[in-house]
Amino acid sequence: MSTEHSLVTLNDTTATLLTPRGVHSGMDITIQNVNESAIIYLGGEGVTSTNYGYRLAVGSAWSVELPPKYALYAISDINGAEAAVLKLGLENRL
Repeated sequence: MSTEHSLVTLNDTTATLLTPRGVHSGMDITIQNVNESAIIYLGGEGVTSTNYGYRLAVGSAWSVELPPKYALYAISDINGAEAAVLKLGLENRL
């Protein structure tokens, strides 16, 4: 198992993949909005600022346990906004 953390730069037109590329064996992931004014939107591959699963306000964080093979994407309402991402329990990437 491993733990990974990173700051991910988002844009306002194309969703960014936050989970490992390809298939994973399940993981806990936490996303924190570290921006002073940008809103982050979380969801599937087609997430937008108007079609999203979760809206992450400034300074907020959201955690979820993802089953194997699930992917999580993010987009922001301001180009160049950053999300702090913490991934736990990465057993293996299939």
